[in-house]
Formats: sequence, structure tokens, C-alpha cells
Amino acid sequence: MFLTVEQLEQTEQLASLLLAPGEIAIVLAVDTDEFLDDLLYESSDTYKAYQRGKLRTKAELHKTILTQAKQGSGPAQTMAARILLDLESREL
Repeated sequence: MFLTVEQLEQTEQLASLLLAPGEIAIVLAVDTDEFLDDLLYESSDTYKAYQRGKLRTKAELHKTILTQAKQGSGPAQTMAARILLDLESREL
């Protein structure tokens, strides 16, 4: 599937808002099955745009959680500990 630069930018933006891939395809008015197929290939521009958007939001959330954890928020400290454990388990 070929997406225009504008569609790739929209994909990244919508992914950063944590919309599901099928929802993004509907907003872009593209074939949902083709869009989802593109997301299976890490080398595709669609995959890269989707991941950039999603990961940007993930990073922002992590930053907020860590800031609140350092300020003494118990729930944020619990979430930060879970994030750290998850990261460490992926590094092995």
C-alpha cells in the first residue's frame, strides 16, 4: 500500500492519540485490510509512522509517571517499578 506523506503524517499523529490501526485506516479512508497488512512489515513506511506516533506518546507517559514518582506519588512509583521490570525483562 502506498500512503502519501500527508497520510503518513496523519498516521503518526493518530497513533500518538492511541487510536487503533483499524480506526486510523477508516480516518484515512484507505482499505483497512491493506493498512493492517502494511503494519506487519517493520520496513514499511506505514509501520514506521505508526510506531513513531505510538512510541512518542509512550515516552511522554513514561516521563510523566517518572516525574510524579520522584515527587512521591505512590501509584506513580508502582507504575514506574512495573515499567522498569518490563524493560529489564526485555533486555535479557
